[in-house]
Amino acid sequence: MTASTRPMLAFGAYYAAQFAFLGVQLPFFPGWLDARGYQASEIGFLIGGALACRLLFAPVLAYRAEGVRDPRSPLRLVSAALAVGAIFLLLPLPKTALSVCIVLTLFSFGLGVPLADASVLRADRAGELDYGRTRGIGSFAFILANLGGGAVIAAYGDGATVVWMAAMALCMVGVALVLPRPGRGALPKPSLAEAGQLFRSRSFLLMLAAAGLCQGSHAVYYAFSELHWSALGYSPTLIGVLWTVGVVFEIGVLVFGKAVLRRIDPALLIALGALSALVRWPLTGLSPPLPVLFVLQVLHAGTFTAAFLGTIEFVGRAVPDGYRATAMTLISTFGIGAVTGIATSVAGLLFDAQAPLPAYLLMGGMGAGGLLLALKLRSRWDGGTLGALAV
Repeated sequence: MTASTRPMLAFGAYYAAQFAFLGVQLPFFPGWLDARGYQASEIGFLIGGALACRLLFAPVLAYRAEGVRDPRSPLRLVSAALAVGAIFLLLPLPKTALSVCIVLTLFSFGLGVPLADASVLRADRAGELDYGRTRGIGSFAFILANLGGGAVIAAYGDGATVVWMAAMALCMVGVALVLPRPGRGALPKPSLAEAGQLFRSRSFLLMLAAAGLCQGSHAVYYAFSELHWSALGYSPTLIGVLWTVGVVFEIGVLVFGKAVLRRIDPALLIALGALSALVRWPLTGLSPPLPVLFVLQVLHAGTFTAAFLGTIEFVGRAVPDGYRATAMTLISTFGIGAVTGIATSVAGLLFDAQAPLPAYLLMGGMGAGGLLLALKLRSRWDGGTLGALAV
């Protein structure tokens, strides 16, 4: 392994474990919860509770991680916390204790995503790897987990869900321990006042809200699509295939993301994602015939990937280097996390597997709001660095 390929392969391996975890957790974990007596409203509040913990604690933890001597350390600690939570899910715990472990697991995973993204984005800007291709390794692992996990769960039952999650969490710990040391030293940590100035930038706030609404519009899909599609008679294997279709197109956009970004600015990419959400979710809520549903899954390349790449590129262009881990966590927590948490909790009250349209209409409305904010961002931001963070 050469010095030039080691960062990409190492971080690609971390992404592979992370997204193999996610590839089973997202589509199949709600079914495991349902089998253990959790109602849709309780599932919504559990997911919302984990996101509320991120809202309270993640920005402080990310700020403390900005100037550490070894930026791999926070990722290792978060991976270890995830593994502990996932392993406890294997035990026959009372419902209250089980709920605490569920929140710990989802909170730890959610905290690790922006930390990993910030590390890979820093390496991308330093010329050590290509972000899109490295992230594409994770997406490919997500596909394998969708297909493989669906087949395993179909064969062995819902209990295989948490066994898979625990195994992947342990893999994340193992890979985190052998990540290469960054080629650049620790960046100076901004003061709390300086980090807080991110919230004084109108362009940053517009991006935060637009990206949050667009990504948060996936709340029903992430939390309840398995329950919806199972009620239609679809098997776990078919549900895994449906998820896979979306991620296949996600990989295509990620791999060729650089070429796309040369033609479309970040704000317009976020707007494209929001427009896709406005179309995708109400139509999904109508429980269309299976061939139409497969076509709608292709829009994942817009609702998730276009908006995600637009957000990442905005941070890369607009946010100074020493602020990026904090910025990514603020986006994940206050933007995507808080919005998704609220949307999941509300959708849990609206969702009915036999009549899911009201919950999906809420998601479509979030796409409309994200579209308006993204267009406002495009008219305001000049495409450059935020400078003093007061743009």
